[in-house]
Amino acid sequence: MMSAIRKFNDYCLHLKELYDPSYAIPLPTPLPTKLAELCNDQTLFEDVWITRSQGEIPLWLKDCEVRSGIRALLKLDRCHEEQLRLGMEADNLCRWYGRELCVVEFALRLPQRKCYCAVAFIGDMNL
Repeated sequence: MMSAIRKFNDYCLHLKELYDPSYAIPLPTPLPTKLAELCNDQTLFEDVWITRSQGEIPLWLKDCEVRSGIRALLKLDRCHEEQLRLGMEADNLCRWYGRELCVVEFALRLPQRKCYCAVAFIGDMNL
C-alpha cells in the first residue's frame, strides 16, 4: 500500500510540473503516508478527472468552498435521517413501556389466584 501511495504522490509532483493553468482543472494533492491521516483525507472522495474541460468548469470541481459546503449539506441530511430514526425508536420504547405498565397495573388489580393467567393473556395482546 505504501508503494502505491508513494507512486501516486510522485505522479502528483510530475503533474504539477506539467500543469498548464489553461486546463482549468484542480490538480490532485499528494496523499498522507500515515494511516490515520489517510483515513480522514477528504480528497480521496473527490471526483476529479485529468482531461481538458469543455466549457465552464463546475463550481464543485474548482472551488474547495463549494465542495466543503456539499459535504456539510450531506452531513446535515444524515443528521436529519438519524433524528427521524431516533424519534421512531423513542416512540417504540414509549409504546413498549405503556404495554408493560398496563400489564403490571392489571395484574395488581386482580385477585392473587388469577394473576398469572391474566398477565399471560395481556402480555400476548398487541396493544
